[in-house]
Amino acid sequence: MSSDRNVGAKSVKSWKLSAHHGAGEWLAERGTSVVMVPLAIWAIISAVGIVGKGYEAALSFARVPLNAGLLGLFLLVACWHMYMGLKVIIDDYLAGPLRGVLVFLVFLLSAVLAIAGVGALWFLHQGA
Repeated sequence: MSSDRNVGAKSVKSWKLSAHHGAGEWLAERGTSVVMVPLAIWAIISAVGIVGKGYEAALSFARVPLNAGLLGLFLLVACWHMYMGLKVIIDDYLAGPLRGVLVFLVFLLSAVLAIAGVGALWFLHQGA
């Protein structure tokens, strides 16, 4: 048993110094989760409706402006949610200069996926 009775007080004190650090990130993670639920349900129902109907049915589905908009929103929110989740994992388990590099690479990957996905939907909607 430790003779230092001040360990708990030090932990609480250091925790209170950072009580508001990350609150915005926490809210953003929960916000994207809340937005993803109805979008994921819509995507699953839509995918079940398209299964077995062929390539042309999928193209015609994605060319409807409402469907393209919801698909684009789903892609953007999913990529942002992915970035935030991977950033938390990197922040929790890595230290030093490697952490910053990996956070940047994860951001870059998320941005490339979002731009590629939304860009593909835009070209599809334009009839390319």
